[in-house]
Amino acid sequence: MLFLIMASLLAFAGSVLVYLASSQQRLLCRPLPGRAARWAGAALEGAALLLLLQCRSPATAVFMLVTFLMAAWSFTPLFIALIFSRRTP
Repeated sequence: MLFLIMASLLAFAGSVLVYLASSQQRLLCRPLPGRAARWAGAALEGAALLLLLQCRSPATAVFMLVTFLMAAWSFTPLFIALIFSRRTP
């Protein structure tokens, strides 16, 4: 269970780093340096996959990670847009 929680946190942190490296992100004034942030995000996502492989079969671990990343990359921009739309008149 601890591996699943840690993998989720690492995958979310990695997806946020990849999002913040995008030129279309709305959280920071300027995007993070693209190459470094993307590599750091990929490293965190790889670490999440390694943790998932400790408690699930390889196919299940990969599909769990891909599903989590899909959800994170879909809902993170939405939540950020909702937060900033309430702050600006």
